[in-house]
Amino acid sequence: MKRLALTFIAALFLAATSYADEYEKTCSDILNKVKGGETAVDYAALRLNCARTSWYVKRKQSKIDEMNRKMYAAAGEKNYAEVKKLAKSILDINYLNMTAHRMLSWASEALGDSAESKRHLDIEIGLLRSIGQSGSGKNCREGRIVIDVEEEYFVMRIMGWKLKRQQSVSDGDNTCDLMQVVDSEGNERNEYFNVNIVFENYSRKYK
Repeated sequence: MKRLALTFIAALFLAATSYADEYEKTCSDILNKVKGGETAVDYAALRLNCARTSWYVKRKQSKIDEMNRKMYAAAGEKNYAEVKKLAKSILDINYLNMTAHRMLSWASEALGDSAESKRHLDIEIGLLRSIGQSGSGKNCREGRIVIDVEEEYFVMRIMGWKLKRQQSVSDGDNTCDLMQVVDSEGNERNEYFNVNIVFENYSRKYK
């Protein structure tokens, strides 16, 4: 009986390892294509697989936040070379960071590199569109799937939504951030973001 139990546990461990390895492989395959210059990829698959990799879960968000502040300060001074340098440093840690792609596109255009500007703009749009296409956002069951809280705020900035109130809600197996916002025309609306992956990663990171 003991040997049977150990065999069962070992089988579960191997299955879990194989499952994790599949995320790593799919993420790596798509990410290598994007970094190699191919922008017509499945961005939803890129985000959802990379979000479950060890490097994404263990990324140093505090370091990204610090570089973000420096990047915006450099942008205010129109120091495009420094913006470009910092944006690339952020992408070295998290290539899914839409803010960094946006700022790198802007700085590259200002520095006369229109090809790099377009490439990073295409990546930003691809990542953003994959969030928009993941759900209607009208309720928690149809919440837009995000892999990081930062994605929620990026979407709101791009859409011109001003946050009034935020609360956590659930519907069955779905956990969502309910964002009560005011849109660019002054209308109040509720927008739901599915944060299941965010909470899964919190538990993985701190367990």
